Amino acid sequence: MTAGGPRILVLGAGSAGTRHATLLAKSGASVAVADPDEARAAAVPGCEAVPYDLGRLDGFEGIVVASPPAFHADQTLAALATSARVLVEKPMASDTARLDDIVTAGQGRVMVGFNLRLHAPLERVAELVAGGAVGKLSSLRVWFGSWLPDWRPQVDYRQTYSARRELGGGILDDAIHELDILIWLLGADLDVVGSVVDTVGPLDIDVEDTVKAVLRSDTGVAVELSLDYVSRRYRRGVEAVGDRATVRLDWARAVVELEDASGVRTEPADVPVAHSYERQAERFLDFVAGTAAPPVDAGTGAASVRLADRIRSAAR
Repeated sequence: MTAGGPRILVLGAGSAGTRHATLLAKSGASVAVADPDEARAAAVPGCEAVPYDLGRLDGFEGIVVASPPAFHADQTLAALATSARVLVEKPMASDTARLDDIVTAGQGRVMVGFNLRLHAPLERVAELVAGGAVGKLSSLRVWFGSWLPDWRPQVDYRQTYSARRELGGGILDDAIHELDILIWLLGADLDVVGSVVDTVGPLDIDVEDTVKAVLRSDTGVAVELSLDYVSRRYRRGVEAVGDRATVRLDWARAVVELEDASGVRTEPADVPVAHSYERQAERFLDFVAGTAAPPVDAGTGAASVRLADRIRSAAR
């Protein structure tokens, strides 16, 4: 894309909105930013600040919803009331109440911000699983853990949306990338056998800090999911076990490992996650131009929200 490209509106000038706006501008879009805090919108470099008014969103070819999750549904539906194509940050909504409305209104016009679908190490794992390198899959393990106060050390973690229920926080929605990974590798038909969704650590938050769940796919694959805000060192990964091999991506060690009867083959997995955000911005502009499909559309984005709801329900 070149300068003078499509006109894009970003709703939200927090860390996610600023990142989207900056990368879209870098990719050639003409970017405007709207935020209830006008000064914060004006502080986004290289972009035009415009008034925040969900009733006046016309005039843009693309709209990015990058606000706290509790506002995603309302803002996405307002964006879809225009003719724009929409990129909504994950999760697509913080509950299931308006998912059907978004899916219906968003047919062919919504891209959900699961940038990890464009992260090369995860693409490699998906390729190995889908290509048969592991053989018949029997189990899948996905994990994520990190100390919440370290996520955004420049701000008080208690004031971030992650820590606050009314803003749509909690590790289950915050780490919904991991649920999308399950759907990517196994499909959306996942039965929740049992789960724990609880606040067990010392953090001053009113949302869950720990999720443990056991699931089963419609093909019989056993799934283990572990998410938390309380691990003092970053840990994240995916492990798929089949009858030919085991493939494992370990973010903390930056490796992809393929283990079979002959031994272990190791590949580097050191591509920065930042690169997936750059690819996402370019893909969204291609989507706006009508030359590419989104990696995750509204229907698939809704599936991860529904899976999160089933995990919560199983814990009650």
